[in-house]
Amino acid sequence: MVRTISEVDVISHANGDVWMYQNRKNKAHFTVSEDGNVFYQDSLGNYMASSPRRIRINFELFELQNYGDEIRKSDGTRMIMLPKAEIQDIANKTFYADGQFHAIDFLTYVITEEK
Repeated sequence: MVRTISEVDVISHANGDVWMYQNRKNKAHFTVSEDGNVFYQDSLGNYMASSPRRIRINFELFELQNYGDEIRKSDGTRMIMLPKAEIQDIANKTFYADGQFHAIDFLTYVITEEK
């Protein structure tokens, strides 16, 4: 199920649990996995994960295994593994475009409708 709130698509499982938030305005997206880990890609293309990842870039394998592990891509963006709470805090600060209503609190996942 998809519903849109203040230019943010809120995508839910059939049981109603939200698993992805996509900002239509600046292309940022935030995902919550079934095991509670989070993944966030900001509007600049930087990617953050709260759990280990294996990533192939131009056929070369990279791994994020520990908090602070980072991959710098040739386009200037970064991929980094951070604690969940830190990613949630970063998303609260950077998910929205300038002047956009902050409909989701990524620490609590509370959604506030614009009045």
